[in-house]
Amino acid sequence: MRIPRGKITITGGIERGIAAAALRVSGKGGVLVLLDADNDCPAEYGPLLLARATAVRPDKHVSVVLANREFEAWFLAAAPSLAGQSGFPVEFPRPQNPELPRDCKGLLTKARPKGQPYKETVDQAPLTSVFDLKMAREHSDSFDKFYREVSRLLGVDV
Repeated sequence: MRIPRGKITITGGIERGIAAAALRVSGKGGVLVLLDADNDCPAEYGPLLLARATAVRPDKHVSVVLANREFEAWFLAAAPSLAGQSGFPVEFPRPQNPELPRDCKGLLTKARPKGQPYKETVDQAPLTSVFDLKMAREHSDSFDKFYREVSRLLGVDV
């Protein structure tokens, strides 16, 4: 389910989202909430959202992960693995701290030599299918958290 961040973070928002998503979950399944942290601190805001989410459906496994700044920071954390793909140059170095900058989408656009704009709805799925997960885990704390939470929901040891 895709719900805009503004609707999730308002009073009652995550609660409605969890209630609706939980209806689609059977057996030992769970619900993963993933959103951009933007200017919020993931380590502070994530647990607040998780408490609200688990209060609605304590019978379901629920995880909340905030991508530090933006989901696209995870691509920057594994930038070398995207080199030569999707319009990125053959040399695509990783920024020193990929979770620090704002406007990661803009940085992805600037990295493309032909000025081909990064478009979330067009580029996110193909880039997600090819970026190096191990590299992203090593260079992004929020991606590492996401990886661990998905593994936990799937019952896989990391």
